[in-house]
Amino acid sequence: MSDEERSRSDGGRLIHLNLFMRLYGHHPSAWQRDAASRTDAFAPDWFAGLAQTCERGLFDAVFLADSQQAVYQREDVSTASMFEPLTLLSYIAARTERIGLIATVSSTLHHPVNAARSIASLHLISGGRAGVNLVTSQSDDEARLHGMDALPEHGRRYSRAQEFAELLFALWDSYPADAVLMDKADEVFLDASRLTRLDHDGAEFRIRGGLNIPQTAAGRPVLVQAGASAQGRDLAARYAEAIYGIGSTIEDGRAYYEDIKRRAIGFGRPESAITVLPGIVTIIGDTLEEAQEKKRWLDSLKSVPRQLDTLSGYIGMDCSGWELDDPMPELPPLQEFAGPKGRYVMMQTLSHDDHGRLVTVGEMLSRISAGGGHLTSIGTPSMIADEMATWFEGRAADGFNVNASLLPEGIDEFVDRVVPELQDRGLYRTEYTASTLRGHFAQTTAPELVA
Repeated sequence: MSDEERSRSDGGRLIHLNLFMRLYGHHPSAWQRDAASRTDAFAPDWFAGLAQTCERGLFDAVFLADSQQAVYQREDVSTASMFEPLTLLSYIAARTERIGLIATVSSTLHHPVNAARSIASLHLISGGRAGVNLVTSQSDDEARLHGMDALPEHGRRYSRAQEFAELLFALWDSYPADAVLMDKADEVFLDASRLTRLDHDGAEFRIRGGLNIPQTAAGRPVLVQAGASAQGRDLAARYAEAIYGIGSTIEDGRAYYEDIKRRAIGFGRPESAITVLPGIVTIIGDTLEEAQEKKRWLDSLKSVPRQLDTLSGYIGMDCSGWELDDPMPELPPLQEFAGPKGRYVMMQTLSHDDHGRLVTVGEMLSRISAGGGHLTSIGTPSMIADEMATWFEGRAADGFNVNASLLPEGIDEFVDRVVPELQDRGLYRTEYTASTLRGHFAQTTAPELVA
């Protein structure tokens, strides 16, 4: 089958790719290898290099998560030591041309006016490439940093997030690009009549006025979400243009995908309005055996007590006394778990084998070691492309949030070896047709098939 026939047979859909820029790589032991330098964490050019590689690979976007704590969970976890995302992405914007730039912002810890101004500035600086991953935060320590006793309860956090999202949109729309006249003859720089002043008294926020940053020709920045709870999924389905999905198996991925699309339709949107991007952790080798050995080596860098600590955090249980040959306990129902829901759903799935039997603790540690429960694809470039194609064509994904186990080498391998495999199958773009993030998400047909 030709590329054209393949693309047409799937309605012209193309896979969308996004990189999760995580320190040293997604594997929790990535920072422990000899090649990892202590200075990388605080070198903006290191991150700019990742973005440039992804731009060469025609990715839709790069994405930065956020933590405001020096220590996240434990001292052996490196991911909390990061730049403030919008600042770093502004730096990266000047060193890239086409790739989208997505920053995480907490609606619990920020005020919408400050957030809207910062994101609008990045959008203007980058020529329409900005996106925001709106989250509600998970850590009471972060809340205390901002003067709270603890995070608000779950329902209030999401009602605040809905008000926050609506205010972002209204603020971004308050200064349309055509308000700047620069009429030199009549000495009118700005047509104030085209500006919108918000007069908002809500449950969480009170705002009078509008932004002083004009929109770009690309319109609003793109809103992204990562909802796993019912409230999070509704927030994404109502407002987001992309969502970072969950699922360690294709069955779970497909159920999540169909649920998000159904919710979007329920809010009066076409299902194509939201791009579902489950996480995929990749370990690439010339052979399956080489890739598996890479994973075993990375796993071995983290001691068993540390691995058990990680599992404890994922499932909310003290695992410190467990033995590797012990069977996993049956995990309590989702509604009884107070932590991050999406991760816990994956833990429930991974604690059972394909026949529904509980796996051993050792097997569970191996299953979560590389990706914390996300789809983990280990093998040759062709094998990884096969798995991605299966999820994509099976309505479990519109694309993937790529979590390379090692950075930067893992994304270099992915771009140089996996991307060509996807292109050869007619499943991935061979050139950009847009220069904005929204334009990338809208590209669902190969350029050569566009009339």
